[in-house]
Amino acid sequence: MKDLSPVDTAKKTPKLSFVSRNLVAIVMIPAIIGMHYGWALLQDNKALVTEEEKIDLPIITGAKYLWGKLSSKDPLSK
Repeated sequence: MKDLSPVDTAKKTPKLSFVSRNLVAIVMIPAIIGMHYGWALLQDNKALVTEEEKIDLPIITGAKYLWGKLSSKDPLSK
């Protein structure tokens, strides 16, 4: 039998495909887009959300809060 050194075994490993290397991104990016789209559809449904209860997308609310914290202003002021 031939003794394989670590260098030899490293050469024999197959190259991972694009899908194998990026599976998390391939799954999560469309999922996040779908969740935001679903949120927008729910917010636009008059039977579920009245005009007084409507809020921005959570990412927009978080960005406004963060911007207010960074600029030392009241983050929830309109």
